[in-house]
Amino acid sequence: MLKWKRWSYVIILLLVLGVAAWRVLPGFMPGNASADLHKQGATSTPIKNVVIIMMENHTFDNLFGRFPGANGDANLAHATNPLHNDLGHGTAETVAAIDGGKMDGFPSRGYIQYTQSDLPNYWFYAQNFALGDDFFSSMAAGSTPNHLAMIAAQTGGLYDTVSQDCVSPANSQTFSENAQGTPEPYWSFPCYNINSIPQELNKAGISWKYYGGAPIWDAPQFIQPIVNSPDNIINPNQFVKDVQAGKMAQVSWITPSGNGLTDHPPAPLQGGENFVTGIINSVMNSSYWSNTAIFLSWDDWGGFYDHVVPPTIDNVGLGPRVPLIVISPYAKAGFISHQQGEFSSFDKFIEENYGLPSLGQRDALSQIDDLMDYFDFSQTPLAPMTQSLINYSTALKIPTLNTGGKTLAGAVTPNQGSTTTNFSFDILYTLKQTPTVHNVTIDGVDHAMTKVSTTKGDALYQYVTTLSKSSHSYTFTFSDTTGTVTIPFNGIPMPGPDVYPFSLNDNLSAFNILQGQTETYQVKYISPSNTPPTLTQVEIDDVPYTMHSTGGTNYAKGVIYVYKTNALSVGQHYYRFLFDDSTDGSDLDVYERSANPQVTPMLVSKTSVTPTSGPSSTQFTFQTTYTNVAGNAPTSALLYVDNTKYPMTYVSGAYATGAVYQVTTTLPTGNHSFFVTFQGNEVSGQPTTWSDPISPSVYAGPNVGANAEPVPPGTVLSPDHDDDPDVPLPSGS
Repeated sequence: MLKWKRWSYVIILLLVLGVAAWRVLPGFMPGNASADLHKQGATSTPIKNVVIIMMENHTFDNLFGRFPGANGDANLAHATNPLHNDLGHGTAETVAAIDGGKMDGFPSRGYIQYTQSDLPNYWFYAQNFALGDDFFSSMAAGSTPNHLAMIAAQTGGLYDTVSQDCVSPANSQTFSENAQGTPEPYWSFPCYNINSIPQELNKAGISWKYYGGAPIWDAPQFIQPIVNSPDNIINPNQFVKDVQAGKMAQVSWITPSGNGLTDHPPAPLQGGENFVTGIINSVMNSSYWSNTAIFLSWDDWGGFYDHVVPPTIDNVGLGPRVPLIVISPYAKAGFISHQQGEFSSFDKFIEENYGLPSLGQRDALSQIDDLMDYFDFSQTPLAPMTQSLINYSTALKIPTLNTGGKTLAGAVTPNQGSTTTNFSFDILYTLKQTPTVHNVTIDGVDHAMTKVSTTKGDALYQYVTTLSKSSHSYTFTFSDTTGTVTIPFNGIPMPGPDVYPFSLNDNLSAFNILQGQTETYQVKYISPSNTPPTLTQVEIDDVPYTMHSTGGTNYAKGVIYVYKTNALSVGQHYYRFLFDDSTDGSDLDVYERSANPQVTPMLVSKTSVTPTSGPSSTQFTFQTTYTNVAGNAPTSALLYVDNTKYPMTYVSGAYATGAVYQVTTTLPTGNHSFFVTFQGNEVSGQPTTWSDPISPSVYAGPNVGANAEPVPPGTVLSPDHDDDPDVPLPSGS
């Protein structure tokens, strides 16, 4: 009997040790046993729930450059809140900003930063929990690729910001580049059959939810196996409701959308801070707090300067540095991590915590931090530290593109010009009451603004004037429900416009060209004092080239300067003009433009239908021209009419100079639309595509019926873009 008791104790002890080892080392268990373990909520750390919040468009130096003890550049100008407009931050702009590690190609307005008083809640979290100052965006690009990397440790090739995804029309295409091998850009349909953390969580029986609303940031919709997953919640506000209802998933991703809640310029930062604070408060006020880790970061650089050179991991990254704050009962209080991390670190942490296999991408790299250094799992857990929401007025809003039918570039249009330029100061007033005070204050002088239109319930107020040569500044003051409100909120006037003795009006000969074709950069220099320029340069991808006059000396009327080149490589390019009319550089105007052109190895153009109307018995002929610089035939040539596809047939011409393709068919009664999409020779093992027109646009026609009205040839139908800055345009704005 005593012998049996001794053995029973030994057996019990072995079982206890075995279970303990099982809980500590779940990744070493066989697949089925590991899956059963996951269903029980076992993890390698006390963290049972992971929450990842991805905000928008700020570098580390921009938000925390002045943070004590961190590796920040504290000497940048104090930024306004809100910013006067968005800054260019697409793929080509990112590459130009980094400039091979020189870090000298950032937008001139991007050398700014905020202080603790501007960001009270963000700084509170950084001071009381853990902050990372060597954490980078995954991709040297804009939003969409970085959101994909957040859940897949790769992008499948996508290398630009797009709003189209796996369920988009067939003429959707995105700029792409292979992470490994020779960097040869290509264009492809934005849908990828790649593995991701949500898929691994599904296999292991671990719950997840991805909360978002804007297509540009909806990463699961770009991955074929999880498209339209019921765990992809198209409402970021649902997270708090799920927490309060006791339904928080074991892994949650949250990307805010709309209504100025994302930190995306030019929305004020209070909206984003309040969104994040609400999420963190909901977790801290719940039973989940005791075993949750919250990771807060920003998805790309947003056009803001950062002084740290991003490490080169592969062809597409890393991108500029962004902040990371880790909030948890087990986060090291007041800790600053100097370990090299990026968005794939989230994947690595989840894999190690839940015992999941590696995705075999960036998460498998030893130099990528697993974020475990932010935690001390043996410490006394930190108590909840809920924060109050920031009270601020929402009566004023910076206008963005297509506001009230007007193309506006922010709070002032244009941002730079001459003494004869009419500058338009614009602001949206969101309250239904009529403001008794409606002023723009320029260089300390008040000017009454005039209501010019209403859009989506917001009144657009405007003041137009010329200004003297100088760098100006301005604020807006309007009456609201409590008195008056002035923006910027932090008392730092908005910079601009910059007024020079001359103005520049630019033009690009083409936005999409074939490799080897000539691109003409053109700018009209206008000097009211009839002074010739002393500097005439266009800077393409950080390399300056001298522009030459096309003739004439009437600078008051305007002289055109051009630079032509046929040597642009395949891919996206960034350009800006540098002009001056002084001998000492005192009037240097850096005239920043968008990321163009796109240079492609193939192009589809001159798409048409003949006739554009007729009865249902009419034979309609659709025609397009396909050109491939290598002289290769397309591997696919398709016409889509109302999303029904028709194979197109080669008719005539050489592929290298332009081959005509056609298809003739009858169509049912109704008003139709169409587009074509071709797939060409492989680039770096990837097929490249081109469409005409490119989504979201389509060609109108033909109209079919007994009395159908003809459609003007080449009519393009394009949906109106939302004027919300948190839903950027598909081009990566």
